[in-house]
Amino acid sequence: MSTTEPMEIATPMSLDVLALINDTRMQYGLRHQDYQRYREYCAHRLRRLRQILNMVQANTKTTNRQKEVPENFTDPRYLHLFVYDTERAWAYAMELKQDSTNSLETRKRHHLVKRLKRAAQHAEKLVTISELNTVDARTVLDAKAYAATMKGYWYFEQQHWQQAIDQFVEARTIYERFANNNSTGHQEALCYSAMDDIDPNIRFCAYKLQLSGSGSAQDIESLVSTLKQQPGRNVTGMDLLEAQLAKIGQEGRKEQVQALAHMTWRDEQFDIKNTQMADAIAKAQATTTSAASSTSTSASVVGRYDGVLSDWADAEKQIKKLIKEDKEAVAKVTSSKSAKMTRELEWVHAFVAYHFYAYSIQRNLALIEETKAANGKVQNLIKLWDDILKVVVNVEYMRYLPCVKESHDFETELDILANYYKAQRSVLVAVAYVEMQKTPEALALYQRAQTYIAHTKQGIQHSRGFADDSVLKVLMDDVAQLEQTVRTGIWKARASWYLANNEMDVDDNNNTATTAATQPEQAQESLLTKKMEQLELNATDEIALIKRLDVYPTSMAGTNAVPHLIDLPPSFTPVPCKPFYFDLAANHIKYPSALDERASADKSSGLWKFFGFGN
Repeated sequence: MSTTEPMEIATPMSLDVLALINDTRMQYGLRHQDYQRYREYCAHRLRRLRQILNMVQANTKTTNRQKEVPENFTDPRYLHLFVYDTERAWAYAMELKQDSTNSLETRKRHHLVKRLKRAAQHAEKLVTISELNTVDARTVLDAKAYAATMKGYWYFEQQHWQQAIDQFVEARTIYERFANNNSTGHQEALCYSAMDDIDPNIRFCAYKLQLSGSGSAQDIESLVSTLKQQPGRNVTGMDLLEAQLAKIGQEGRKEQVQALAHMTWRDEQFDIKNTQMADAIAKAQATTTSAASSTSTSASVVGRYDGVLSDWADAEKQIKKLIKEDKEAVAKVTSSKSAKMTRELEWVHAFVAYHFYAYSIQRNLALIEETKAANGKVQNLIKLWDDILKVVVNVEYMRYLPCVKESHDFETELDILANYYKAQRSVLVAVAYVEMQKTPEALALYQRAQTYIAHTKQGIQHSRGFADDSVLKVLMDDVAQLEQTVRTGIWKARASWYLANNEMDVDDNNNTATTAATQPEQAQESLLTKKMEQLELNATDEIALIKRLDVYPTSMAGTNAVPHLIDLPPSFTPVPCKPFYFDLAANHIKYPSALDERASADKSSGLWKFFGFGN
């Protein structure tokens, strides 16, 4: 009994044609427009690939034929053969075009058209081989866009404007869809760069065909959409691309991605084109909404916030990865939309980072409320406020983001939050110092809290208020309540100091005492008056010690209980000094001796002056 063996399903081959040709062009000559060097590299690469794939046939006197590519293969390097064949023919054509611009020879131009035709043929073979073998749909579409571009260049040099614009529109449509559905910033930059190379050719063809809307970039978009909607025109790349999207499973998440594709935050509109980034933000927002609408007990507050923070942390890692890829892509390839894509990524980064740190602060605020409700220690509250201030320090790097630098309101909100939270922590530390009977330190901290409160009020008064979609807000009522707390704390600190240091106001004549605890203000005034009377500032017959340092005292004991060290207030004595600006004017002052010398030099005999001697 015969059994049928299971058929092995070959893994589809994949080839990023756009990335391959861009890397080779930039590395081997086209960075400096050296087409000859690039053509030589393509020829060398073709020879090397044929050796690796065992496609080299010995040359004889009768034949110089090369081995044909097998019908079925699983090695993507066979596809590289057609790519480098196309690139070699195209590079030779561009080299001839450079030479033909400086001369009037028609032979070079005729040769140029033939080489472009050869490039278009090799590119069309690449499409045919890709469709016949197990190649993924994206590679087939990429090869079709590449072949359409080469055929467009060929028709363009022949001045067949209608055929050229049809090919360019087909290639641009495929690259545009690739740019909107790419997973990496490098691929997106490559697609936009290819579109930038195609757009001038579309404009020129539209000008030659006298089509409307061939000026700006917006006109190009409308022109391409108009050309695609014309009856009898078939852009096959779009249909195949839609089939490919449904095949790889992205169509199921298309609605969700489109819902997040355009976002508005802090009156700024930006797009999220990456599917993974959109999914991460959607998951974080859903978790946040469910946590906010949950009605569970307060014991699970920390658990709910932990889930929210975990999702936002994943989103932050994803956006940092995208920003890194975008920087690497811009360093390699730049396009007309590179700056826009970078700015959108910066706003997404600010959006994700703000929500992550804001919910971290909200978690600590919830823990503070729980600790207060449980009559927890002040030290535990201070530790929670320290954690909040650490988060505020981590937020500082957001100030250096270009989008935050341009948004002064956002930066002002960060300053208000930082000053308000610092004031809250200063108040709690001051309360702890009061409990430790360290009143001077507590009063200093209360004064620091008042400074932070003043900065907070100034920021609120000079700002336009917090944005509607801000997670953290500080209102003027909150600041006023905190200010009242500081005043109350100062009064309590002073009262506790008076209670701890109850000075006794002793009356020697009546032998009565009044405690500072019962009458703190009267005790303070009486104590100050008593000490001032002991100083005897108004009347004394004894010479101050500072004036009789060179005189040996007759008795070691003074007449007064308090020694007379200096005169207070001190007596004024005249002090000789030079005139103001004397040193600056000294160089311009003519002293009497110099005037006398000049007067004697002017005098001379009249007789000698008559003969011409003398001055």
